[in-house]
Amino acid sequence: MIGAFKFNETESSEFDLVCKSIKRPLLPQAKVKRVELAGASGAYDFPNTEYGLRELEMRITYKGTSFAELRSRARSIAAWLSTDDFAELIINDEPDKYYLARVTDELDLSTLQEAGECTIKFDCQPFAYSVDEVIEIFETIISQTNCEFEHPGTRAINYRAPSGSKSLISISGSWTTLSLALNGKTLTYSQARSGKTLIIDNIDMEVTIDGTNVFSYLGGDIDSFLPIISGDNTLVVNGTGLNLTTVMIDFIPLWI
Repeated sequence: MIGAFKFNETESSEFDLVCKSIKRPLLPQAKVKRVELAGASGAYDFPNTEYGLRELEMRITYKGTSFAELRSRARSIAAWLSTDDFAELIINDEPDKYYLARVTDELDLSTLQEAGECTIKFDCQPFAYSVDEVIEIFETIISQTNCEFEHPGTRAINYRAPSGSKSLISISGSWTTLSLALNGKTLTYSQARSGKTLIIDNIDMEVTIDGTNVFSYLGGDIDSFLPIISGDNTLVVNGTGLNLTTVMIDFIPLWI
């Protein structure tokens, strides 16, 4: 038995429900792109590493002693599982990770009332997210500096990452020009600033200072921004007139 689970910020134990078993595919459904070859056997398979939603099927059991109480709480259970958007789902056997999930299939609470068990189907974003963000801070940078950090997950984090992903680089201090290089991609910033914090969002491909859009000063790989790969990463910070107090890298690890 898997045991308790948490969805939409509420523990299943609050409703005396536990997960008896779960069908959890090892891989999400790949987005396959193929073209049938006229006059030849087989098909051409376009290389692709993108995935669709992952479906989790959970068998839940009522652990209370009063089915009359369960019937009275059926609408509360339905409201808990009904969300307008994806919500965090934490399963007891992986408490350090969560899925972004929604219940989109019909939920047969009558089966739960009659047999004490029923099945919940969650549609999830394809990857698992770390409950804890990784935050790395590097201080007092006045010349070219290699900022080394590790991504413990198994999935690259970039502008093509699913909803709920996070990859921010915050740079505080003074500079004349800036250059940031990471995993074969480079961004440059041409506006001299002093005593400000530049925030680069590598998921939404945005760059701001004090909430103001300063994208027009950005150059380099602006069509992809800076990707984080699984394992070791090195952010190379360079520029002119550097007097940086901190460089902070903040991201949520992803697992396939």
